[in-house]
Amino acid sequence: MPKFSRIDSRSNHSLRPFYFQLNPLKSGPSCKVVVGNIKNEDGILTGIGGRTSVVALLMFSHEPRSKNTIGSFHKPYMEVFVRPQSGPIRSSIRAMEAVLVKVMQRVVKGDRLGKVNLSLRLQIIEDSGGLLSVCLNALVICLSLSGIEMLQVPFAVSVGICRTGEEEDRQERVILDPTDYESRSYCETSLTMLCDPDTGNVSLITIDSGSGSYGNSLKLIKNLARNAAVEFSGTFNKLRKESLSSYYTSAEAKQ
Repeated sequence: MPKFSRIDSRSNHSLRPFYFQLNPLKSGPSCKVVVGNIKNEDGILTGIGGRTSVVALLMFSHEPRSKNTIGSFHKPYMEVFVRPQSGPIRSSIRAMEAVLVKVMQRVVKGDRLGKVNLSLRLQIIEDSGGLLSVCLNALVICLSLSGIEMLQVPFAVSVGICRTGEEEDRQERVILDPTDYESRSYCETSLTMLCDPDTGNVSLITIDSGSGSYGNSLKLIKNLARNAAVEFSGTFNKLRKESLSSYYTSAEAKQ
């Protein structure tokens, strides 16, 4: 395959512009994640290639549906519901729900929660690639905002393996955070990776499309996933710190 220029002029190992909005909903811990063609402070679009955006919400209940399940009386019950932008809920959405709930169960320290139902809701607003990674990040942020104790706070990113000849440099084969157009046109494999920014441990690799082959690029892919997780984590922690500072300033002003 001839070398190509990315649709939004990024380098191969660069993320799309992204934006986190903490607690946009008042009914519980929530997060809006926008990746791709976002607007800056002047209202100008930052790039081309479309956007992927979701809104996530965490709701609590004290009556878990699993209360009669053997061995689960003192354990939390977790569920994830994903709603598409439009149309019926297809099997691909159900499969995504299954992946999401398993991941969330692993990152939450459930032995101290007791009998509680954690219901995570996701609304897809736009999808132009990397949907699973965006959904994972939105849910992780929701859980973190809720104050629930977590074993780790990982972040996800999508990776594309391009169709190139064997003689090509492996650096040229791997592209970070591909759009849906790039995945369809250039990639033989699209992956989603979930990585702990502190340890670099990759706890999830899913094959989203293609053959699933990534050759000798696994070490490079893991390094890119950690770099992305560090960037996502830094942005989230900065926003959370600013949000807490604003809250305390407002509370002091009311006294």
